[in-house]
Amino acid sequence: MKIKDIQVINYTQPKPPILRKRVQGEQEMSLVKVITDQGIEGYAMGRANGGTTGRVYGEFVVNTLKPAVVGQHPLDRERIWQTLWAQERVSYVPIFAVSLIDVALWDLAGKLLETPVYRLIGGFRDKIRSYASSAFLNTIDDYREDARMAMDRGIRAYKIHPFLEPGKDIELCRALREFVGNDIELMLDVVNRYDRITALRIGRILEGLNFLWYEEPLSHYDVQGYLELCRDLDIPVVGAETVSGGVYSSAAFIRAGAADMLMCDTYWRGGITGMIKIAHLCEASGIKIVSHHGASPIMNLANLHCLCSIPNADYIEVLVPEKEYEYGLKTHIRVDEDGYVSVPKEPGLGADIDWDYIDAHTTSRM
Repeated sequence: MKIKDIQVINYTQPKPPILRKRVQGEQEMSLVKVITDQGIEGYAMGRANGGTTGRVYGEFVVNTLKPAVVGQHPLDRERIWQTLWAQERVSYVPIFAVSLIDVALWDLAGKLLETPVYRLIGGFRDKIRSYASSAFLNTIDDYREDARMAMDRGIRAYKIHPFLEPGKDIELCRALREFVGNDIELMLDVVNRYDRITALRIGRILEGLNFLWYEEPLSHYDVQGYLELCRDLDIPVVGAETVSGGVYSSAAFIRAGAADMLMCDTYWRGGITGMIKIAHLCEASGIKIVSHHGASPIMNLANLHCLCSIPNADYIEVLVPEKEYEYGLKTHIRVDEDGYVSVPKEPGLGADIDWDYIDAHTTSRM
């Protein structure tokens, strides 16, 4: 068996809430198909970032990486990943293109072997707790209502993407702790926006409010700053979400003592292969990983399979309201009444493509 072709279908989708304040209008998605000479297909789905079109990543997938993949055996995922990663390391391609091909290969392998991906990796559990992750909302009352809807669903942990203004952020965190009580976990993600003095001051306030973790308070390039925060704060500091380098930069953060937990997902960190490498590195170092959303329904399905195959993670991130992030599939990740998400048992990722929707919104095929 050999890989015969790689194709990309780009289609439009309304901008989800978490992106609307930064980029207006629609976003373009890229559905990647890896096809074997026996007709078996594996799928992945990427999101065009920063207002670009799907053709941006499609060009990298089809023109740069496809020639290195076609003709290889689809189960030789590690060899293919190493070949593609060599291109990322010299900045010939974005990591997203590597991630898309890798996830599609895992989906294909599960279908070929008639096994769900989490068991192909090495099954550890069949469900994991969820945490709700807010958009950037306008008022404290908006956040209260958002958290209330999540709690009504059975979700027991809520991550705040705040105003990104320190004084208002403190007020918001205090108000939400009072609103949800002490039985709900709270986390704060400020997407690299604080300086060192502000980050330390707010971190100490979060400790007093019994927050579960403190996510990306500093620029991800400020390794020394993260080291000092990890040293000076008791609340776990989470970092390395989007810093380039995948498992290799993750190793550097761990060696430097610059993260108490590492943020990880299949889109930003080199696919399932890249995420599992980071998870095992963290496990050996006594560190948990924190689930970042995969930026599309398929990639978050891939996250779910990874998280159900490792011991050192506690949650999967679910962006809310969930309906705003559901597109391109017939069925989506569902949170049960106890706040857990169960991994699909179908072969591969269990992604049931909504071809009618994609065909109706297609902008280009590559």
